[in-house]
Amino acid sequence: MSLPFKRTPRARMAEDTPRVRLEREGRDRIRRISQAVEKVPWSSSLLNLLWIGGPVTFIGAIGGYYIGYGHLPTVGNLLFFIFFAVVTSVAGILTTIVNNYRHTGRYRKVERQITRVIDALPELIMMTRDLEVERLEGDARRREAAMMLLRKQDLSSDGIELAVRELIGDTESARALADIDTYRRIGLKSRINDLIAAHSGHIEPQLTELGELAPEAAALLRERFYGRTPDLDSGVPRGENFIERVLAAIEQDDELLMTLADVEEMLTLAFELINGREIPMLVFEYRGRWRLAQALDALEQARARYRISQALGLSRLKALTVYLAEASDTLVEDAASGLRAEVLLERSREAIEDLAARVTKLAAEPQADRAALREQADVLANAMRLFRHMRDGYDEVGRHHATLLRASQRWERISSRSSDQETRLRLGPGRRGLRIRESVIVLDDHAKTQICAQLARLIRQLHARPSLRARLPHETPQAALSVDTDSAKRLAIEIALALEPHIHLSRPEVQRAINSTNAADFTSLEPGYSAATKAALGAAMVKEVDDDLSRSAESLALALVRHYQVELEPAAIEFLHRQYGARQGTLEMLSKYEQSSRSPVSFLSHRMPPIGRTPRHWYRALVMARQAFDR
Repeated sequence: MSLPFKRTPRARMAEDTPRVRLEREGRDRIRRISQAVEKVPWSSSLLNLLWIGGPVTFIGAIGGYYIGYGHLPTVGNLLFFIFFAVVTSVAGILTTIVNNYRHTGRYRKVERQITRVIDALPELIMMTRDLEVERLEGDARRREAAMMLLRKQDLSSDGIELAVRELIGDTESARALADIDTYRRIGLKSRINDLIAAHSGHIEPQLTELGELAPEAAALLRERFYGRTPDLDSGVPRGENFIERVLAAIEQDDELLMTLADVEEMLTLAFELINGREIPMLVFEYRGRWRLAQALDALEQARARYRISQALGLSRLKALTVYLAEASDTLVEDAASGLRAEVLLERSREAIEDLAARVTKLAAEPQADRAALREQADVLANAMRLFRHMRDGYDEVGRHHATLLRASQRWERISSRSSDQETRLRLGPGRRGLRIRESVIVLDDHAKTQICAQLARLIRQLHARPSLRARLPHETPQAALSVDTDSAKRLAIEIALALEPHIHLSRPEVQRAINSTNAADFTSLEPGYSAATKAALGAAMVKEVDDDLSRSAESLALALVRHYQVELEPAAIEFLHRQYGARQGTLEMLSKYEQSSRSPVSFLSHRMPPIGRTPRHWYRALVMARQAFDR
């Protein structure tokens, strides 16, 4: 008796289809990028040589002989032409076969390099996160791990319960948030509201208390409490000024200037760009009178560098705080995101003061523990070096502010002698005048192959590091890819150097554009996925991110009014609102900015409180430690 249909094979096929489709799409994507080496099909080359080296050469030789001598060639000459055509054709065919064999080897090598990089980058991102957690201790370690869980878009209810227990330590609150997430998954908003009303009086004070210690963790937890999850379309906010810290580490030859969070951001940026991320960029440009154009370019560069320098000191303060948090036995438990600069500075100074006091005390003891003294002295020396870098960063603000003042005054002087038509914002067709230029930060396939070739060499070295494998005896031989802090930071530096020729990371406008967009959310990628699956999922996640240009457009409008002394007309307001999503209320407020109250540039009102010079007793502590080692 035959059955009308079979359920099991179809069900199994349906179950396997999504994974098979992902694998196929990922392999196709890797193959498409690899083809940037311009591989030519050998069959086409072979037919081309047979045609040109055979009939075409023979006909051309006979025609040339007839034109030159006025009669057809003799039998001997015909034999010569035939032999010449055959030999050249055979030689060409052999050369083509050898060349295509070598070219195929290169093509396969490029494909292996791209596969290795796409396979390794997500793993390295996860390993870097693990290093961030590993270097913390106690409550700080639990908070950081819980925050990483809460950022995961598809986190299960059990995962939410675990994260809440780690952050708050209250089983009742953890169970309530897990129940809220369970109802969220089936869309029962009424039950979510019931649970919020029932537990709000108990959970809100806990969130407020957590917010004083770790503002970002409290914000993530509050979103989950109200039944909201991270949005794939919105992406993940990038760490502020991470590119500047990586470039500063390269320039100063000091890897302490970058943090492991910066390494994670750089790895994420590389994975985004390799998977086709296009990051929009808005800048001003002027075409017309060359003096006016030159003045605008100078003002744009000065304004961009001033904005970068404003963030320089805070960026290095963050690096100092993270270093003190990662160093064992300091007063800084963790560098919680969201804290004000004044709080971070106060904590850092207190921690360095405590370190200096302990080093002084240990150095004064006749029978001091040399290992402990050396460890504490090394931490103090590194912290002092980062403190000096931070102070130098804030000093840079004044110099860039003076440059911006001069550039703004020159623009104002030249533009005042020009007509309003030359300096007003142009919106219609044409090229001349002051305009907003749109461009995109993107890698073409050829650039991707070059970057992958450069990174693949370093990643291959990470697969064979005996010292690291000795530290991981529980890992299987297949899990040989591993990193420590030093190799992770070197990899971030290599990524920055590899990207620089293609997207010009060192340019302030590029840094500003990248910082103003959110990163794609790759938390759905898990260990064990194949390279093809990672390529397909990575490309899909990159496409999901909405590029919000509203902040960039509002920033340009502010610069237009404040720095360029240009009136923001109703047509310009409508254009910025319609084209880039800038808030109309903000634009209208800027348009009413009084000309008489305009200052060409902002005053230095947002600088940190005076940091002062490095205290002398910090240096004395290091001197005493050195003398203790010499005894």
